[in-house]
Amino acid sequence: MECYFSSYDEFKNEYENYRFDDCSDCEGICELVESDVTCIIEGKILKFSPILILRCKKCGKEFLPEHTKQMIDGAYRTVVKEKQSMGEFHPTGYKKKFDYCIQQDYEYDHRDYYNIPGLCYDEEHSVEGFLTPVYFEKEALVFFLAMPEYEVEIFSESYGYIAKKDSSGLYQYDWNIPFGFNTNGKLIMWLGDIDEMDDKTKGILKPFNVPSDHLMTDSEFYRAQMKCIFSEPIIEKRILINKEAFISNIEKKYSIDLSHLTDECQEHEKKVKRPVVFTETAVAEVINAYDKILVEGFNVNELRKLYEVLYDPFERNAKYTSWQSIKLLEAILGKLSLSVKNMDIASVMSPLYILHDYRILLDHLLSADKIYDTKQHIITTLGVQSFSDQEAIYNEEIKRLNILFNYIGILSK
Repeated sequence: MECYFSSYDEFKNEYENYRFDDCSDCEGICELVESDVTCIIEGKILKFSPILILRCKKCGKEFLPEHTKQMIDGAYRTVVKEKQSMGEFHPTGYKKKFDYCIQQDYEYDHRDYYNIPGLCYDEEHSVEGFLTPVYFEKEALVFFLAMPEYEVEIFSESYGYIAKKDSSGLYQYDWNIPFGFNTNGKLIMWLGDIDEMDDKTKGILKPFNVPSDHLMTDSEFYRAQMKCIFSEPIIEKRILINKEAFISNIEKKYSIDLSHLTDECQEHEKKVKRPVVFTETAVAEVINAYDKILVEGFNVNELRKLYEVLYDPFERNAKYTSWQSIKLLEAILGKLSLSVKNMDIASVMSPLYILHDYRILLDHLLSADKIYDTKQHIITTLGVQSFSDQEAIYNEEIKRLNILFNYIGILSK
């Protein structure tokens, strides 16, 4: 980055202009990144390699954040004092530590606190540095998911909370703090929040602590915590919302109640959470729950009634009375989507068939040949390279289920 100021007063005007996380040119999101910067003030050439700047992810325009402008100002004053025309400045490795989590000595970058828009203007906490982001590998959450004294909830794509249950039973939690994921998949928590955890939990987190990559503003965590922009439900929950919308729409239009074992479905919905790691064991609970809710959670007799309402007798398939929920849903979607040009019903419905096969594969004792054939069918249908890539399989399956139930929810209105 290069920036030019014909006078020190011009630089001071920029210094006093606070930069937010949105781009002043295109309103894109600006993330903090390291970059070499050359800044010329009144002919004085100041070179920094590297220093933190804000860069728009949409148009690429770069801006000087608060602390960086302070560093440039100090460098300019040094060059003037020493009567030099140019100065080169490199990081010294200095790491400021705040009065939180002193014993654990977590790795974090104090410059994030001063440069990420809004963090250092914290009127809620009297001790400086509370809103310093600390970064961890996401696998840290796996431990807490497995331990009954903790509760982990991911209630949007990349935002959630971790809590320690109150052993005395007087309160729900000993503590409850938010976390998020940045665009690099790193787990983020506030340093001040971590300080409120018990020492055991802080110790568990320590091995997963990683250096800051400075990425934060383009996250639901930042938007919710700093801008009070609340997150949408995670895609897993949106699928369930659209299923219920479909049932409600059909009941309003045709007085047909497609719901089945509602209480039991609600119990299984509690198991629908986005996995933190992607192994067959980790995804099995979600897949099992989905198969029960999205396949077995429809009243087959009522689906058949809806089929009969939508199809005239001469249109009906001769075998429809023996069809189960997936086949009936496929036929119903076919009729509901007549106004949609070139809609590939078989492709749209495929994730429900895959869901059922996936669940049987994960949950049943099968022959070696059947296991091989089912795995090949799943990876071929979903277009992934290998069954061992469970993350790719899971994400593609969930994406397609979301598309399917978006269609069903919208077309049934």
